[in-house]
Amino acid sequence: MQPVLTELELLLAAFVERDLGGALVVACDDVEALHVAEILAHLDERSESDVFLTFAARARTAAAFVDAVAESVALQQAELAQQLGTDAVLPDLPALTRAVAAPPVQRMRALVEHVLGLLPSGDHRLVWSLLPADLPPDFSVELAEPLLRTVLDAHVRLVLRDDRTAPQVFESAQSWPDEHVLAYSLDLSLTDAAAAAVAIARDPDAPAGAKIQALMELAHLDLGHGRHRDAEHKFRGCAQFYAWTHDDPMEALALAGVAEVQRADGDLPTARATYEAALLKAAATQAFPVTLQIVIALADTCFALEALADAEGYYRLADAIADKLLRPHIRADVQESIGECRLAQGAEAEAARIWIGAAELCRALDYPKRRQSVLRRLAACRATICPEEQDADARVREAEPC
Repeated sequence: MQPVLTELELLLAAFVERDLGGALVVACDDVEALHVAEILAHLDERSESDVFLTFAARARTAAAFVDAVAESVALQQAELAQQLGTDAVLPDLPALTRAVAAPPVQRMRALVEHVLGLLPSGDHRLVWSLLPADLPPDFSVELAEPLLRTVLDAHVRLVLRDDRTAPQVFESAQSWPDEHVLAYSLDLSLTDAAAAAVAIARDPDAPAGAKIQALMELAHLDLGHGRHRDAEHKFRGCAQFYAWTHDDPMEALALAGVAEVQRADGDLPTARATYEAALLKAAATQAFPVTLQIVIALADTCFALEALADAEGYYRLADAIADKLLRPHIRADVQESIGECRLAQGAEAEAARIWIGAAELCRALDYPKRRQSVLRRLAACRATICPEEQDADARVREAEPC
């Protein structure tokens, strides 16, 4: 798996940094799309001047996906201004972006141009990635194909997802007549990934870093197949290597792997201690995605141990980090858990307020699965919350689409 992901990261980095604007179509399945988003997040961390915006909402149609993108942009404008270091008052989204009757491609182009207008003068590239978690059936015809034919600003780098098993726009991108449009097919089938990881780990000529990364992948495979002792042994070996090379983020991830094994064995107190050791390593770096992953796992472990105040504190930390990283879907997930902590500590009214805010966030993000879960929790405690919050709860439900 790692050689393929390394190849993809190099391609994405070169695509972003080249002087030529344009689009890259990545054919992949739903899980592989997560890897694409993760690599883009890594590139975002390394870039000091470029702006990366990735949209992965679930939607039934291309138009609904554009709705979700518009809502996400509206929510992220304040964070974007902070990221760019500007105190300017941001303009409202153009009316065209909300015009339901307009073609999806026109609305999306208006959103891109709106965000471009927020960038300060200089060599700032905008990496605009459309990676729907579930591809709408009309995504290629209504949005992706027309975007490829659209002439965008030279500062824009457009990343579009297609379905690897039934490609549509990918085939057009492959045969595109000029170099503005590129195509890449990502295939991370489990069998090939495991075989590649084993081959690298056993290759005496492979660099030490590549061998250890392959060992980490094999450790996760062992854990997934219930081979806990093998997984723990590999994770600990990786942690020792990364400690020796002073790679704190990777050492933190390896320690988190050890903690995952301990959780799977049911040893929650030890898992908590290991997660805390991993968090200390990650927190000393700028690897915020790694820190976020560990904090959420630590919060879940504390909640399972009924250490509710500690769990709530870690969930609130995760909420703050997700806000900084522009990960609103993770914020919605975490806010549901914060409400659970409040409820378990007897603060029903406060839990309801938190869930009302989370439900409204989910509606703005078009995140129906989490929204339904939050609304079920609200319904369960509705009898104990004050009338004012019941009214707010009712308003949330009235806004819910049929």
